[in-house]
Amino acid sequence: MIRRDEVRHGSKWNRAIAWSFVALACGVLAATSPASAEPRRNLNRGVVLDVPGVDAVLYEVTEKMYLLDANGNVVGPDLAVSRKADASLFGWARVGNPLCPSSALITDLGLSACSVTADGLDNISLWTGTGTVDGTFAVVVQDDNKADAPEYVVMNGTFAGQMDLSIRPLGRITGTFTAGGGSSPVPFCGMFRLPFQVASDGKRENPGRGNASYYLHNDGRTLIPVQAAEKSIGMPTVRLELKFGAPCNS
Repeated sequence: MIRRDEVRHGSKWNRAIAWSFVALACGVLAATSPASAEPRRNLNRGVVLDVPGVDAVLYEVTEKMYLLDANGNVVGPDLAVSRKADASLFGWARVGNPLCPSSALITDLGLSACSVTADGLDNISLWTGTGTVDGTFAVVVQDDNKADAPEYVVMNGTFAGQMDLSIRPLGRITGTFTAGGGSSPVPFCGMFRLPFQVASDGKRENPGRGNASYYLHNDGRTLIPVQAAEKSIGMPTVRLELKFGAPCNS
């Protein structure tokens, strides 16, 4: 437990850390290359953008975040020791993995991906950048309404795990998800990519509507341009890339 006097003593540092989480990205990029490190193609007849080498990709559509003190009270940045946020995500899972078994494609066998929605709640320490996350998910496919987004639920369940945002604008997540109906937990692991734009002096800034925005590659140097399909109402979104099963046990 962190004492209140310790929080006050570190208020300037804590305020900077808190706002860096609010802003999602900060720092200076050295010798970056504004070129995509990943070939792109479309899945589901051009509906969603593929990200090679992963089983599923989710984008954060909405988030509500609060800063908390050591007693769990909502406070401003000066006294905050943790942040708690709930977010809604939407994306896709590749056909054939545990989140999108072929049996889920009951309305269109020609699809190459399922649509996935998720609602999660995280609790992250501002001192370490690490914490927990849990929530619910649903796998949805298109019904007979081709003009609307996929909404017919073919699988739902829960998930729980650990998050590490200490290396933002990259972040890591590990955990398990369990589908409804008594299924066994399935391990998952993945990487968050928080979007940013680059100022003329090379510093990362909050992404702006209509400006060129990027994700950071795992090498910490290469810039991955945010595509139009990765924006929500014109704003770049946080991208979560997931793998399932054996790759997460190594």
